[in-house]
Amino acid sequence: MTRAFVLGNGPSLNLAPLDRLRGEFVIGMNRLDLMRLEFDPQWWILVDVRNEDGWWDWPKMLAKKSMFVFRDHDRPFIEPYHPSNVIFAPRCTHIGGDYIPKSWHLPTPCEYGGSMSMALQVAAILGKNPIYLLGADLYHYRGPEEPDLNHFHPDYCRYSPRVKPEDWERLNERLVYSHEVARRSAEAMGITIYNATEGGALEVYPRVSLSEVL
Repeated sequence: MTRAFVLGNGPSLNLAPLDRLRGEFVIGMNRLDLMRLEFDPQWWILVDVRNEDGWWDWPKMLAKKSMFVFRDHDRPFIEPYHPSNVIFAPRCTHIGGDYIPKSWHLPTPCEYGGSMSMALQVAAILGKNPIYLLGADLYHYRGPEEPDLNHFHPDYCRYSPRVKPEDWERLNERLVYSHEVARRSAEAMGITIYNATEGGALEVYPRVSLSEVL
């Protein structure tokens, strides 16, 4: 087995020596391209994308040396590019409404918890152990006049008036629970997940220092 590094997109990612991950097994997600890394991650999870956002240059994106995971419903705007490095994840038939999973149901990844949850499951499917998280900060309330406080780039995500102040805490609760599911599911597979994030509020996994790991 080989270890893996899963890159979240929290602001702490700016504090991580990402150049030292060259040669490691890395899984990125969503708008990691804004980080301008000098290497491509081996896998790229794009299950929280919206083509209508208008900032995606799909030919350039799909030309990277990564394997990509999209949701199955994204086929209409990805398949016209005839990519050979894309996997479409089927939708969980039991996700929706009040259902809350208690564990992963591999080999089909569970959508609950979004991109990072999917990234952890991909690492587990590929037999990576241990798995180190970076940029897993959780969320803070963001006002309409503020830049994006919750990602490594101030223009990462537009402000949404649909997200009310009380929604931020509920979102964090959902994310923390999805990480608890990940920890239990990984442990059942003999896999250890560590949090190598610089700071942040996620305390589900044992903490390690990236400088010590590398």
